[in-house]
Amino acid sequence: ISPQVVMVERKDPFDWSWMCMPRVPCLSNDKRAPPFFHINEMLSWGLAVVMGLQHCLAMVGGIITVPLLIAGPFDARFSATEQEYLIAAGLIVSGLLSLVQITQFRLPGGYMLGTGLISVVGSSFTFLPIARTAIAFMMREDSGEMCSSDADCSMPWAAQFGPLAGQKIAGTTNAGQCNLDTGFCKYSGQQAYGAFLGTCLVCVWLEVILSFCPPKLLKRAFPPMVTGVCVMLIGVALTGTGLKYWGGGAFCADNSYKRMRVTVGESYEGDWTAPGLYPTTSPCAGGNCAPFGRALSGVCSYSGPSYDAAKNMTMGDRTTCEQFNSLPGVFPANTDPAMSYTKCTSNGQVVLPFGSPEYIGLGFSVFVMLILIEVFGSPFMRNCEIIIALVFGYFVAGVSSYTPPGSDDKLWYVTPNRIDNAPSITFLWVHTFPISFYAPAVIPLLICFIVTTIETVGDITASAEASRVPTHGAVFDGRVQGGLLADGINSFLACLATTPPNTTFSQNNGVIALSRCANKRAGYCCCAFLILFGILAKLSAVIASIPECVLGGLTTFLFVNIVVGGVRILSRVNYSGRNRFIVAVALGLGIGNAIVPQWSANALFTPSTDSFTKLGQDTVVIILQTPYCIGTLLALILHTILPDEDEVLEEDLSILEPKRELEYEDTVIK
Repeated sequence: ISPQVVMVERKDPFDWSWMCMPRVPCLSNDKRAPPFFHINEMLSWGLAVVMGLQHCLAMVGGIITVPLLIAGPFDARFSATEQEYLIAAGLIVSGLLSLVQITQFRLPGGYMLGTGLISVVGSSFTFLPIARTAIAFMMREDSGEMCSSDADCSMPWAAQFGPLAGQKIAGTTNAGQCNLDTGFCKYSGQQAYGAFLGTCLVCVWLEVILSFCPPKLLKRAFPPMVTGVCVMLIGVALTGTGLKYWGGGAFCADNSYKRMRVTVGESYEGDWTAPGLYPTTSPCAGGNCAPFGRALSGVCSYSGPSYDAAKNMTMGDRTTCEQFNSLPGVFPANTDPAMSYTKCTSNGQVVLPFGSPEYIGLGFSVFVMLILIEVFGSPFMRNCEIIIALVFGYFVAGVSSYTPPGSDDKLWYVTPNRIDNAPSITFLWVHTFPISFYAPAVIPLLICFIVTTIETVGDITASAEASRVPTHGAVFDGRVQGGLLADGINSFLACLATTPPNTTFSQNNGVIALSRCANKRAGYCCCAFLILFGILAKLSAVIASIPECVLGGLTTFLFVNIVVGGVRILSRVNYSGRNRFIVAVALGLGIGNAIVPQWSANALFTPSTDSFTKLGQDTVVIILQTPYCIGTLLALILHTILPDEDEVLEEDLSILEPKRELEYEDTVIK
């Protein structure tokens, strides 16, 4: 373990009044600085517990967001229990792996493992766009499992909406998973997520290798011009995702231009689910959609009848078909288009079209609370503003209901079903995912680990400044090298523990600076709280029951902060003609692709039957569909091939100004 420093006990007490006292704009004149608790100071355990809880609460909002989005009903289509598990696993892994960063171990050869600072880690937002894109690609492709119907797929997709939402029943909830044209099941969300984790296990070693490079070399290879473009594009893409959730959900946002008609068959007493027994009238039964045959398999979906043993009733089959305005009169024509919008189904019992004012209002409650805390909140509240705003939005949603027009029924945005059905405690590996390898995601993931490497160097530097320890010299270089190595090893261990790669969170810097506590004891208490929150499975169920519109109000704020971080990095760039050109080209394609993703997704390639060609096509499309991948690659390539140019800097122009003015005056006189 890193060399021990003599612990010194502070004589002056902690100023609790400053920490907990709300401020009044324009009237708060108390400018006294509260005491600062040094990294190796002997902090009382009572105070350490309070400061550790504060640090934990500041991290929870960011830690739960990535697994919550990946496991959603319209991404990997996990079951409700699997989604709750992934949230719990993210908290537990964050607590365990943060211990490595905070403790800092000395390795042979003078190398370090960990920063020795309060460097809490969590699932990085950098990997979220790649995870969602790769999983979506794989779930459209055939696995090696043979099938003749959806019931033959051993790992079925979970239902996205309806009474079976969050459940997995082969042949009922996974309509269309069996590709009848090829006779193979498409990848399940569990298989696709396992392939993402397996690919990360291979690519993570790039960051391990980079951890042994001198920090100065890394900064020269990846200057602010490149990293700023990348970070900004990550934020731009994710901010769009946040707004989709704010409007009601990502799926209904992506399909809001479509109309949808749902036809439900009759229900009968007894069990009618045996093959050929249920008297269906659906044109899609058996995988056929008359009169278009299997060509409509991507437009219409069919789920067969299901038996409810408690009621001894066979619930009717369900036919869901898209209707486009450009195909008037084509089956399934709906005489009332207003009743057939694609609905958002992940907001409790309330099912409304995307962008409904009810959804916007609930998400806005989170935004309003964030602003109020920033204006009036005490330092402690401002430190925990993310979790406080999320709890407030959840509370507003919990006490709110919706009454459909013409009905007296109250529909609720939050239902207790998931919380009641969740176990009391859980731990890692309660659910597992089959590890495999997905080659098209390799290049994008390598870019991810390069980006996180550069981000971590900046985060460690900022944490060291906030912790009032040296930011240069051998000790600091050891912190950077140890932090990068720990990020790489931690990401490897996180994937083995079924969670996305874990890296150092930038929120650490703000929490340390605001709370003025850099003490390791507080860091250890923070880790203990994270582990405890993860083990309590009921808490994970509560988080999973948050309506997507409320979650969207929070994630929009979180993600746009990434954009601000990218702008801050780009502000350090010397905008010569060469650098301006590189940034413009990279941001042009990156932001443009985030705004119009169809640019690279609709008909760029004719699908190939050759496996090698298809691998190349999928790789290119994933890179193009991920804004920060194409933007970062362009910035790196142009930075490498374009020669440097000597250009007069803005500050040097002031030397020439007096001469120019004299020349101008002389010209006027003449």
